[in-house]
Amino acid sequence: MTFDRYLLRSFFHTFGVCFITTFGLVIIIDLLENLDEFLTRNGDRGTAALMQSIVECYAYQSVFFLDRAGPALTIISLMVLLVLLQRSGELHPLLAAGIPMYRVLTPLILASSGVYMLLALNQEFVVPRIAHAAYETRGGGDATRHDVESFTDHSTRISIDGESIRLSNRTIENAAFVLPAPSLVNEITILEAPTAKFLPAKGDRPAGWLLRDVKPSPEELRTRLTESGQKIVRLPSSGQKVFVASSVTSDQLCQRSSSYSLLSTTELLQRIRCPAFGMVSVHRLVLHFHARLMQPLLNIIAVLIVVPLMVRRESPGIVADSALCGFVLASLFGITQGCQFLGLTQIVPADLAAWIPVVIGGAVSAWLSGVIRT
Repeated sequence: MTFDRYLLRSFFHTFGVCFITTFGLVIIIDLLENLDEFLTRNGDRGTAALMQSIVECYAYQSVFFLDRAGPALTIISLMVLLVLLQRSGELHPLLAAGIPMYRVLTPLILASSGVYMLLALNQEFVVPRIAHAAYETRGGGDATRHDVESFTDHSTRISIDGESIRLSNRTIENAAFVLPAPSLVNEITILEAPTAKFLPAKGDRPAGWLLRDVKPSPEELRTRLTESGQKIVRLPSSGQKVFVASSVTSDQLCQRSSSYSLLSTTELLQRIRCPAFGMVSVHRLVLHFHARLMQPLLNIIAVLIVVPLMVRRESPGIVADSALCGFVLASLFGITQGCQFLGLTQIVPADLAAWIPVVIGGAVSAWLSGVIRT
């Protein structure tokens, strides 16, 4: 038990050192490139405000960095610790006492699995809540305001665009809605409005966008709408307002929608089921969903590959073991990326493309379990 606690302390210490070192280097490089932007936005507010802006920015970035680099840092920490344990000879007395190698290293395997569990929780509950900060400009600014990505609602064929969108109040600024002809209108019509606010479904009213001060006017628009269009585009009895029914939500129109890694699994499922997405988008979402499910398993498999390779019976040396370990992991990463490409191009079904690396990695780790030193 004492040695188990020692291994756990050593592992988390090594992981902490690796994280601080690599992220510290990222901060230095990024700060050198973007210091002018920090000074431009906060220089006139004093040193305290400038430092606060820098700290807040990189506090958010640390979460994203941990999400992206956490699996690799875990493997690196495990390899470094195993090298140090072998060089110091701390494993020899335990093996000489008849304790199996896997029992000796069980704390490291459990610790690595624990880190991966924390990374999964970070992905599900922390990253989606601060996703807006991923696109925030250095030095602050409005973190809820983003450029609009044009989106076509595949259930109605309405194209939605605008100048910018505020996630805080779900409002598009300088919105433009293109109504297709002849399904909704007699001729292609562009609805332009200073603001368009997303309203969730309530009672008999479906989810959609409320456009204020819209052009063309509701009176003119009424003459263009077809019978189907009147069900989608609803005109009030008075005022310059138009309601356009659509399941496209505000967060799907900003840059966040192009980075599925910033979405929780629940959000991914919601988008897969959303009728507004086309087949290509749904296929990408399904692929990313399965990749999200298999990633923790693939991470644990990587640990089960590293351990036997670093402490195998017939070892030519620590350097050779580390090189072979890196080669096997790089090959597994290449297979994963290749399968992702096959899935994106629909050569292979999305679910199969995501799970092939798990099957291959699991087979490799099972075969390597026989080469571990006893």
